[in-house]
Amino acid sequence: MTLARSLAPRLVVPGEVAGELDGGTRREWLETNGFGGFAMGTIAGPATRRYHALLCAATRPPVARMVLVNRCEEELELDGARHALGANFYPDVTHPDGHRALVEFRLDPWPTWTYRVGGARVERSLFMPHGRQATVVTWRLVDAGDARARLRVRPLISGRDYHALHHENAVLNPEVQAHEGLVIAAPYQGVPELLMHHNGVYAHRPDWWRQLAYPVERERGLDWQEDLFSPGELSFALSGDTQAVLVFAIDSRDVPDVAGLRAAELERRAALVDGIADPVVASLTAAGDQFLVARGARRTVIAGYPWFTDWGRDTFISLPGLARAAGAKTAREILLAFAAELRDGLIPNRFPDGAEEPEYNTVDAPLWFALAACRLARDGDDPAPLLDAARRVIEGYLAGTRHGIGVDDDGLIHAAAPGLALTWMDARVGEQVITPRQGKPVEIQALWIAVLEALERRLTAGDPTFARELGERAAWARSSFAATFWCEERGWLYDVVDGARRDATLRPNQLYALGLCAPLVDAERAEQVLAACERELLTPVGLRTRSRDESYAGRITGDQRARDAAYHQGTVWPFLLGIYADACVRVRGRVRDDLLDGLRAHVAGEGLGTLHEIFDGDAPHAARGCPSQAWSVAEFLRITAGALGTDV
Repeated sequence: MTLARSLAPRLVVPGEVAGELDGGTRREWLETNGFGGFAMGTIAGPATRRYHALLCAATRPPVARMVLVNRCEEELELDGARHALGANFYPDVTHPDGHRALVEFRLDPWPTWTYRVGGARVERSLFMPHGRQATVVTWRLVDAGDARARLRVRPLISGRDYHALHHENAVLNPEVQAHEGLVIAAPYQGVPELLMHHNGVYAHRPDWWRQLAYPVERERGLDWQEDLFSPGELSFALSGDTQAVLVFAIDSRDVPDVAGLRAAELERRAALVDGIADPVVASLTAAGDQFLVARGARRTVIAGYPWFTDWGRDTFISLPGLARAAGAKTAREILLAFAAELRDGLIPNRFPDGAEEPEYNTVDAPLWFALAACRLARDGDDPAPLLDAARRVIEGYLAGTRHGIGVDDDGLIHAAAPGLALTWMDARVGEQVITPRQGKPVEIQALWIAVLEALERRLTAGDPTFARELGERAAWARSSFAATFWCEERGWLYDVVDGARRDATLRPNQLYALGLCAPLVDAERAEQVLAACERELLTPVGLRTRSRDESYAGRITGDQRARDAAYHQGTVWPFLLGIYADACVRVRGRVRDDLLDGLRAHVAGEGLGTLHEIFDGDAPHAARGCPSQAWSVAEFLRITAGALGTDV
């Protein structure tokens, strides 16, 4: 047990930061269970988002997520005096003020808080056992002297869709089934029973907590107040020899073996990072494991927590960097799960939360998928199903498929569909596509050529005729690219070519033409492209999505429309450091030593062991968007593993 703990990533935040409302609420902890379910919150205590919860369960893994337990109100009673452990935001006040008692927060390897109240110290910890729809919360008294201590806990519950908010109503069922060590709540029909296993005493005292305020939702221009229901109070006698245990679950009425769950989870997490000396790499390797979840009998990749599900594009960009956490067997399962959904050469870009059909609305995700299939076929056993999947993508593109996706007479890929954004720059405001890239986007050509060349190499021995055709198509596309995409006036590549229209906006997409395969332009031009991207786009935490011209947006703030309008108009994306590093290796033979220093500082600071989705384009590059994003983490890990600038 001691060995396992010593191997786990450990991040410590002192009380002067953790207990301060500004800094303490900007740092968000995350626990996951391998099903797409999660627990999440701020280290200071107050919830700032609708997604902050102690148990958000994926009722149809990895989707159909429901918030069952939002939070707990906790008090430590010492010799009759009550002391709050935690705080909530309300419209005009913060109450109670238990955050002031917080003296330390740490990930060791899961969220652990230490409070000092009335001369006593109490430690609270929380983890989700892998493969269980449950959250385990424990409290133990570290030091109380001769004081008599009792912990009082009120669970606040809702039973709502995780994107929604909950309000006081007469439909909720306030009654529970109370047994020794188990309370069962069923607030609404169609919502899973909430099982609350405990070693305390339950008193049924139903009540509502009204108008909890979520400031991040308010900043985002969304509804931001919620009412939560509490069925009653649990009380626990605390001493140095006992701990209070509360397990929220939906999967089993059996009494949980908390000690066994803890030991198994410690060992599992320790194995993930065994032998990794770099603490930031260890933290991100552990974070990478959180994105790998079940989809039916197979596996998939969650694009980001808390609000993304599994997206095709994100999955296959992320998979190489998640290789250590995933392993070859899981990577193969993920690829075959998507292969089963191949339609007309396309894979789903997104699996919706509900029962709707998957969305086939991307030109790049199938090419990333095919590239991953070629990579696994190169490195693993039984390559035939993988190569067949990659071949089906190419044949779909050659035949022409949905959304105007197909091969033009010059051998390059064209894609255009009214009202759709088919590349990764897919933001929309209503029906308006913010970054219209209809035609021939630069990175799609690089992906197409990389896939043709990779599959040619894989099929040379088994199907030399088709391999030769692929090689000829790749050479044709290379020649057309060099003649089509160079912008002599600017000294870089066009972002999109569509007939006579040439979009010369400086964007990082052109780096794929340098780093994904052997550069598609000569050495002199490749250096010009790289230098321009460094000069205008590179920041300490990633690359801007466009240069600082008249349409540049330096901060991604405001309501949904404002944020979507800025999403790819200057916002920094850390995952783009991966293709930048590839380009550096192919063009210059090396990567700068300090490339990841900014992200390292973020992981050890506000990132709290993981990496955000995006950052402001303007300094100081505030973190924005999804608090934990798969491809941000994965590309950092791929860079540190040195898996750069090599052909598949």
